[in-house]
Amino acid sequence: MKNLLPAVFMTTALFAAAPALAGQALEIEVDDSQMLTLPTPPGAIIIGNPSIADVSVQGQQIFIHGRGFGQTNLTILDLQGNQIANFSLMGKHTKESTVAVFKGTSRFSYSCAPFCESEIQVGDNPEYVNSLLQQSSGKIELATGNKTAEAEAPAAPQ
Repeated sequence: MKNLLPAVFMTTALFAAAPALAGQALEIEVDDSQMLTLPTPPGAIIIGNPSIADVSVQGQQIFIHGRGFGQTNLTILDLQGNQIANFSLMGKHTKESTVAVFKGTSRFSYSCAPFCESEIQVGDNPEYVNSLLQQSSGKIELATGNKTAEAEAPAAPQ
């Protein structure tokens, strides 16, 4: 009977903890990441709509990356295929510094912290987005001498 008590206690504790991670709402800022620490290493992570969020895993920690606006779900299974977490996941802007300016039906996004600077968001006016991308690419090319952000470092002296 003494040997049975620890097993009963551990089983009860595991089942008591599982509902705490089931059905919770989780908000993720678009273009930001959040870390979750799990009670056990994940076996599988399923996101209903990967255009809203994706994840990376490091041991028992998962990093949720906000990719777009909207609502989806995030399910986490353990190594045996048992569900250890289930979240309703909302990708949104919650920062007070984000401003959307509408000109007719066209949207232009800005980050105002403390000065307003252009930022690209899904749903912005395509000409505005293309202009910002062209300017950013030009700046990267001037700074690195390459047309991409990947500049090659010079060879180390031997």
